[in-house]
Amino acid sequence: MQYRQRLGRDIDRWIRAGWIDAAYRDSILGDIGPGPSRPSALGVLTILGAALLGLSALTFVGANWDAIPRLARFALLLACLWASLLGGAQAFRSGHAALGHALSLLGVVLFGAAIMLTAQTFNMTSFRNTAVLIWAAAGGLTAWLTGSRPVLILATGLGALWAGLEAANPYVTGSIWGYWPVAAAGALMAIRLRSNVSMHLTTIAVALWIAHALYVWERAHPMSDPAVQAIAILTFGALALAASVLRDRAIPGSGVVAGWMTVITLVAAFLIQFPLDGGRPGSEAPASAAYLALALPALAVILALTGWRIMRGRLTRWEGGILIAAGLAIAALPMILADLSPAPILLRMAIGALLYAAFTALILIGDRHGRGLLRVCGVSGFVLQTLYVYAETFEGLLDTALFFFVGGLILFGASFVIWQIRKHRPVQPDHEEVAS
Repeated sequence: MQYRQRLGRDIDRWIRAGWIDAAYRDSILGDIGPGPSRPSALGVLTILGAALLGLSALTFVGANWDAIPRLARFALLLACLWASLLGGAQAFRSGHAALGHALSLLGVVLFGAAIMLTAQTFNMTSFRNTAVLIWAAAGGLTAWLTGSRPVLILATGLGALWAGLEAANPYVTGSIWGYWPVAAAGALMAIRLRSNVSMHLTTIAVALWIAHALYVWERAHPMSDPAVQAIAILTFGALALAASVLRDRAIPGSGVVAGWMTVITLVAAFLIQFPLDGGRPGSEAPASAAYLALALPALAVILALTGWRIMRGRLTRWEGGILIAAGLAIAALPMILADLSPAPILLRMAIGALLYAAFTALILIGDRHGRGLLRVCGVSGFVLQTLYVYAETFEGLLDTALFFFVGGLILFGASFVIWQIRKHRPVQPDHEEVAS
């Protein structure tokens, strides 16, 4: 809706300027298609009411579980479950979408209550995590059949919860590879139902899965702390670039993945400075083959995708050069620190300067391509890095004043350079000149 309104204002301005014919206004606005509908206040209240009814049913049955005969328990749960699902189907057929979403959500909640309390009845403790997976599958199937985004959000959260329970299970060793089909199904349904919330939840869950997989790898192949952090930065950075390439090709959902992976990469890159304050904690062994087995493929992906985006015009040479330099420096850092303890001040200054350059590049890339998230990440990283440098370096008021004075001069100088570049940038020819 916001894009349609902004486009309408732009078209009116272009008509007044004589750039387009007024007869094409409605055709252009009609071509963008309808956006995803936003939930109304009535729909939200109805869905929240269904959630409270579901919690009430769970609490009531749980409080009176021992007093209710076993057959009556199943009859009560099944009756409420089927009443909710059939009522939701009837509400969708009657055109009452909000009530249909609410009753479908209530039915999925009651389904979870049924299988959980059944597992409790028969003392199937080892079945609990699998029951959550079955619950998530039932929610996903209901969301697919009804087209309900609230139900899909619940199913996506349940799938992530199952992976988390399995990761915390002491009897489960290794990574939870079974979550990938669950995540893929959640992402596909999020794209089909155009649910941004489900796409965000799936992306966050995948990021947590990757972090757990790196933890499992480190437990099997002990490495120094900087090596583990470097692998995390390179891995998430490669994923961010891969998702950015897909976003350039307008693949649905890739923008959400690119955004989260970029944020995680920047946070991990910023945090890599902290172990350098007191030397190099962790294992004293240099970067091993286990480190290179993960770091080199991730670095190769970063170099290849950065080069690809430079050739496609999505990055300038200097922007790509900064990203490549940052990737190479992060990959080499654990090997450099293997013979240095504590880290010398010049090395820490070089890392800080490289982070400043990367944050500035993100600001400019986001500005050039109209990516607000990149600008926000760049500005936030720049501010955090500045506060970190200030906390580590300056103490007195005079030092503080000098620090902010120099920082202000640098920022004003950078702004002046960018303004001059834009001022002398050649005007792009119009479409007729390009065609000729």
